[in-house]
Formats: sequence, C-alpha cells, structure tokens
Amino acid sequence: MQRNRYKKNKASTYVARIIGEHYIELHERLCRGKHGNFGSRSYEDIFSDTIIFVIQDSEAANLITPTAVIEYFIYRYNMIEYQVIKDSQQLKETAYADYLQIKENTQEE
Repeated sequence: MQRNRYKKNKASTYVARIIGEHYIELHERLCRGKHGNFGSRSYEDIFSDTIIFVIQDSEAANLITPTAVIEYFIYRYNMIEYQVIKDSQQLKETAYADYLQIKENTQEE
C-alpha cells in the first residue's frame, strides 16, 4: 500500500524557492542514503515525496519566514518517513491466503 501524497493544490513558488535554496543542507541532514527497503521505497523517495508534498501544502504556503518553512519541511519529512516505514512493516506482516491454508492443512494432519 502506497499513500497518495500528491495534492491537487497549486504549488507554491515561495516554498519551492526556500526548499531549493536549502536543498543540499536538507538532503544531507535528512537523507540517510539512496538505499532502504520500505516496500520498494528508499530514503531518496521519501525525501522527494516530502518536497512535492510541502510545495503543494497550503499550510506551508502560509508560513512567513524561511526558518518556519524549513522546520515544517523537517517535521513533514519525519512524518512521511514514519508512515512509509510503518506501511512497509504492515505489508510484511500480512498473512496471505495460501500461507493460511497451508498452515490449516498442517494442523489438521
């Protein structure tokens, strides 16, 4: 299960500019590498999703200072990262019908 984080809101050029100006700093601080196996998602994917989410978020567009936008971005990144990791764990714990059927058959014997 992959959540849809893309909104139909118009992208904020103000927020995009601030994120662009601090991109390298944010990337180095938040991205733990190109790898990660969270339901075929990596930290790079999470970082990209966060950029798109925050640029389209009306709450971020209402923030006045660049510091507030950066703090909001970090908050959203942590939130999206947590959701992706939990969703990945949930997928791994899903018992499939074939597995349940085999388990029942072995218990009957």
